[in-house]
Amino acid sequence: MACNHCVVRVGRAIASVEGVVEVDVNLEKKEAVVNFEESVTDLETIKAAVREAGYEPL
Repeated sequence: MACNHCVVRVGRAIASVEGVVEVDVNLEKKEAVVNFEESVTDLETIKAAVREAGYEPL
């Protein structure tokens, strides 16, 4: 992520995943903190959403 536009895109992509309760994307740290319901989704699904938005999760 290089700018605030990236933060918005990544945040929206993650938030669109069913089961995601809360997401906080931090540009300075280049990280996203995600609270999600494990009975509904998983980390791999969230990472896939980030990839579909054009970014590579670490």
